[in-house]
Amino acid sequence: MNHIIDISEGQKDKRVMNTTALIIANNKDKKDQLINHLTATGLFQQIKPLGSSDDLFQHLKSKPADMVCWAIENEGQKATWISKLHANEKWHDLPLIAFAEDQQGLLNGYQLGASDSVYVEIDPIELSARMNRHLERWQRLLELRQSKEQLQKMALTDPLTKLGNRATFDMSIKQASACSQRSGVPYSLLMIDLDHFKRFNDTYGHQTGDSVLRLVADAIQTSARNADICCRYGGEEFAVILPDTKGNNAEVLAKRIHKQVAKVSQQQPAGRLPITISIGISCANRGSNIHPAQLIEEADQALYQAKENGRNRTEVWQATDIISRVSSFDYTAAPQLAFGSY
Repeated sequence: MNHIIDISEGQKDKRVMNTTALIIANNKDKKDQLINHLTATGLFQQIKPLGSSDDLFQHLKSKPADMVCWAIENEGQKATWISKLHANEKWHDLPLIAFAEDQQGLLNGYQLGASDSVYVEIDPIELSARMNRHLERWQRLLELRQSKEQLQKMALTDPLTKLGNRATFDMSIKQASACSQRSGVPYSLLMIDLDHFKRFNDTYGHQTGDSVLRLVADAIQTSARNADICCRYGGEEFAVILPDTKGNNAEVLAKRIHKQVAKVSQQQPAGRLPITISIGISCANRGSNIHPAQLIEEADQALYQAKENGRNRTEVWQATDIISRVSSFDYTAAPQLAFGSY
């Protein structure tokens, strides 16, 4: 049975905090020998012996690791798991230290793709120095990876509302359209605009206007399902892409958003201008390949009609006409569905 060795409190001053080493060794004596080596370095909080390379991948799928230590025995060129490790974007830079009995094993370790290859009887001080260098490099790579992910997220996020930005919308609606055409399932689009938004800026200032935008964005996100993609389309206009959703079900979300915005408006200081929105809906469910630009144009036309018909309402685009389906003041018309589904 494999056990996790947790370094004692007395060794914590020497080792790197929160580091985990995994050991792959078929032979119990080799496994114990590597455990002793790693413990002596003081670099690891946890040392976990594994029975095979299959156990390695099972572990990495659920838990992080900072180093893999491998006792080369008679595997030779059969160590195909190393290629599998390197082929995975998440793990390919994970330090892999090969421990060999002789020079041929040392060379095998390098040839098979180990980050470093050392003799089993290596001096503890040298081993500690080598491993520390690999751990520092791994930590820098993790930090760079995290920074890259943050930058990518920032590039797709509207900084004011924290919804997806226009780039996210453009990418997502293309993906939704492609998925709809492949599978034949419908998808819908809501275009949402704040009514009389200029009045908020002119009356209370731009900071209040920004606050109203954030409140409406939160109302939209709160009302949507996890699968729905909520974006700030530009200015005071928002968009929601609803995968696998017919037009009548999109109306349920529109009603929910109206209701949530009305709730937010009622929580404003007394005397404030009311916050209301107008919504236009279009759906790609008519059995034809509808280009995303066409769907956007249809939803925009429905939104324009909602403005023309008095604002604070929803209009639905249909092939024959634009028809009014949902009013923010008529909450009983739509079915009462459980949160997260429509």
